[in-house]
Amino acid sequence: MARMLFIALALSLAACTSDEVTKAVPEAKRVYTVDEFLAQPDLRKKVSAVCSNDPGRTGHDANCINVQRADRIASFGSIARMPRIVP
Repeated sequence: MARMLFIALALSLAACTSDEVTKAVPEAKRVYTVDEFLAQPDLRKKVSAVCSNDPGRTGHDANCINVQRADRIASFGSIARMPRIVP
C-alpha cells in the first residue's frame, strides 16, 4: 500500500513540473532532446529561463534537464573557439 502511495505521489509531482514549463513556454509541449535545444537557441533560452527561475519546482522536468545540458555544451563551445594565447 505504501508503495502505491509513493508511486501516485511521484507521478503527480512529475505531472506538475512539466505543466509549469508548458504553461510558460507553449512550444515545449513535448520533450526536446539536447541536440534539438542546441539547434534552436531561442527555444533553449526561453525554457532555460523558466527552469532556472524556479528550480525547486521544475528541476526534475525532462526539458529542464536537457536544456541545462544544452546550455553547458553551448557555453563550452564558445570557450573552445577562443584563441589560445601562449606566453
